Amino acid sequence: MYDRSYMTTSFEEKAKKTLIWIIGANIAVFVLQNIFDREGGPGYIGNFFAFHSDSLQSGMIWTPITYSFLHKVSNGLPLHLIGNMLGVFFLGRAVLPVLGQSRFLQLYFGASFVGAILWFVASFQSGAGSVIGASAAVFALLTFFACLYPDREIQLLLFFVLPIRVKPRYLAYVMLAISVLGLFFQELFAARGAAIAHSAHLGGMLAGYLYYKYVYLPNPHDNSGTISLSFAGLFKRSKTAKSSAGYSYRVNVSKETKDLKGEVDRILDKINSKGFGSLSANEKQILDEARDLLRKR
Repeated sequence: MYDRSYMTTSFEEKAKKTLIWIIGANIAVFVLQNIFDREGGPGYIGNFFAFHSDSLQSGMIWTPITYSFLHKVSNGLPLHLIGNMLGVFFLGRAVLPVLGQSRFLQLYFGASFVGAILWFVASFQSGAGSVIGASAAVFALLTFFACLYPDREIQLLLFFVLPIRVKPRYLAYVMLAISVLGLFFQELFAARGAAIAHSAHLGGMLAGYLYYKYVYLPNPHDNSGTISLSFAGLFKRSKTAKSSAGYSYRVNVSKETKDLKGEVDRILDKINSKGFGSLSANEKQILDEARDLLRKR
């Protein structure tokens, strides 16, 4: 078991590399913004990579995704970037091991796309010209995390000073209420468009909830990276733990003739390609038995 290179590096390390890539890309784009777009107006980066109300009409179909890498400067400080990247890091550390790399990226960029579309619809009323930032993805991660661990207490630093403990479900409810109120009173019916795109936040929360309910729940241990979402599935009840045993990989440890070494090799290959979070309870039991056998030798 332990002669493979990927067994010497934890899955958390692989998750950190994915988060570092996302955060590094956002920081790199922010630096480019400050190099090319400092003088008057959005400049080259903002014109071609932010999502504008006329981007789709102009054929810039990449902007509903690329806008999530751009951030603004507030009062001379990159608070927009710092806030979003802190959210990506802390929420991503909890969500990525559960989903695996492929499905995490599906959720992240899928939420960015849904946030852009809801903002686009709202822009007909608000008159807003463009949107940037990874907030939709962060709100999606928060919603998904709250669905996974609704009652697991977490500690936050209120105003970066006061430590408070809160359950994720209540934090998600508060952010939902703020976004809904902001949508109506600051974005849709305000004299001037809001600096905060509350519609994009709501789009991210919607994406996070739908991904949890209709993509993750039907087969939580399938980390193949494919999306199992069908129209008919929207009207089906979630499977109980008893009836959801039909995973992609089935292991029956009760058979005395089972080739334990072959099973361990297959499970380790699965961990290497899809992450530890993809294992079923039976597969984890196989690894525990193999580990016990090695210790006895």
